[in-house]
Amino acid sequence: MGAEDGTIAGFRALVPWKRLAGYDRKLPIVRELGDGSAGCAGALTLLFSRFPEVEKAVRSSFLGHPSGRVPNGRVSYTALHGEFLDELRQLNFTDRDWPFNTKDCGYKSLRAYCLALLKEEPVLWFGARSGEDAVRRHGVGSGFRSVFPKLRGYGACQLDFHKVDAASVIIIETETGARLPVPVARWHIGFLIEERYNLVLGAFAALERTPSGDSVLEVIDVALRPCEGKGAVSCHLTEDGKVFPLQLMPELAFQGFSVLKMDNAWSNAATGVVDNIINTVGCAVNFGPVKAWWRRHPIERIFGELTQRGLQRLPSTFGSGPDDTKRSNPLENAVKFEITIKDLLDVIHGCIREHNDDANEGIDFASPMTALQHDLGNPDAGVFLQPLPRAAQADFRLLSHTEVVTVCGNLHTNVRPHVTLGRWKYTNAALANSYDLIDHQLIAYCDLRDVQNVRATVLGTGEQLGALLAPAGRRGQHISWRTRALINQAGLSERNRTNHTSVASNWRETKEETLRETLKVTGKRKRKRASNEALEVAKLEAEESRANARRDTALEIPEEPEKPMHEPASTQHEKRRAPTFADPADAPIYLGD
Repeated sequence: MGAEDGTIAGFRALVPWKRLAGYDRKLPIVRELGDGSAGCAGALTLLFSRFPEVEKAVRSSFLGHPSGRVPNGRVSYTALHGEFLDELRQLNFTDRDWPFNTKDCGYKSLRAYCLALLKEEPVLWFGARSGEDAVRRHGVGSGFRSVFPKLRGYGACQLDFHKVDAASVIIIETETGARLPVPVARWHIGFLIEERYNLVLGAFAALERTPSGDSVLEVIDVALRPCEGKGAVSCHLTEDGKVFPLQLMPELAFQGFSVLKMDNAWSNAATGVVDNIINTVGCAVNFGPVKAWWRRHPIERIFGELTQRGLQRLPSTFGSGPDDTKRSNPLENAVKFEITIKDLLDVIHGCIREHNDDANEGIDFASPMTALQHDLGNPDAGVFLQPLPRAAQADFRLLSHTEVVTVCGNLHTNVRPHVTLGRWKYTNAALANSYDLIDHQLIAYCDLRDVQNVRATVLGTGEQLGALLAPAGRRGQHISWRTRALINQAGLSERNRTNHTSVASNWRETKEETLRETLKVTGKRKRKRASNEALEVAKLEAEESRANARRDTALEIPEEPEKPMHEPASTQHEKRRAPTFADPADAPIYLGD
């Protein structure tokens, strides 16, 4: 016999008062008006078996899906009991019928039935009674082993972004020496942590209202690639100025990991982001739900610790909300004390170093850095250095914008092969002389930090074309991909907004008006003058048309259609045919007649 937990009941069937099946009442309920609920076991089940529409109405109303009516969020048991009694009155139930012949009118039975729905429909039950967060949390603590257990260090890492809840300012220094503070109320910082030790591997400040895919790659790049000199992360709040484990242990350079856990926000799930991570690091990417902190609770806990240690102690903090007592004119204080973004980053970096060096109860009161160093020296721990391949280190393409482009060019007019990326034309000696690649596709890799660094590979064959050169007039502009996109977007928008009638068009309209006035005057000389002005107008129209065509071509850069190498003989014959003209008129024709 099967038990409730799915196993064999066995000798539990001999336990006194152990119910192995639900009670199925057969006898009618005979009660006096005002009696208690004793002796009414199975009454509600019997009623629902006779009137299934009543049970359907109770379930729908309690679980928040009433059929044919407006949903009632989290209906109370009292309100549900009233609806239940109204349904029975409509079925001609009297005071002699159950549940009206008991003191509580079946309230306890109805409430027990609703609570029992939790086992039958747990997702619907939590969704109706506790909200969406409770539904997403339903898989936590289910008693099943994790798909990705924390067996060793660098097995899995977690990445997420945290909104900085402290106001800051950007100090703009003018050419005259003035310092203009611009308050900034919202930006984000991304963290990459190692799941086994809760070790913060890298962080990147995304000065954006919403983190982009480029910021996701920047976080991983800080944790993997060593950086020295001007671009290195430093913090004057630490003794040696170092922050991340890579700076303290150079042997961790390009250290790989097996799994990367992120939420499925659009910046994380972008195709370019996922492809770059998988192709460079070689790890699996696991996406979890958005706003489900319990799926990545280590990194969320670290966010909370760093916020309490540093940002919420500053005078420019926003606190936990408008009612937080620590909140006191954050924007004004940020301007007053000149709390810059660099100041906040120093505080965050200092808190990261403090967290990595502090004892953690989850790893037997050792610090994350100490635990990592110990396991690297202990062969039984299963932790070892697993750097990326040398080829990947030498050609580190994590911070690359990948795009499939088509080679443009023209054999008939000898337009050399080139590609267009971000509205710029790129080529090199190898590509410019490969006329056979026209209309073929290439994979272009553009450095997100510097659009001058572009490499290309033939999509079909995998042939490496090497580094591509930017246009001659652009080779001094070492800007990021995002900056160029913003410049293009802002420039085109500004040009369209300020677009007005050209000077040439105004001049042509003036000439046309003069022409119309001249034609009203008779005389051969006047007609000759009108004819000359008409030619000037026609010439200007042709020149303006060609100028507009060149401008549209430069903006859109359409792909030229493929032309045959040799035209048919009939077409060539038609082209060589002598032109024919109409017979001249008896009298001369002037423009405007």
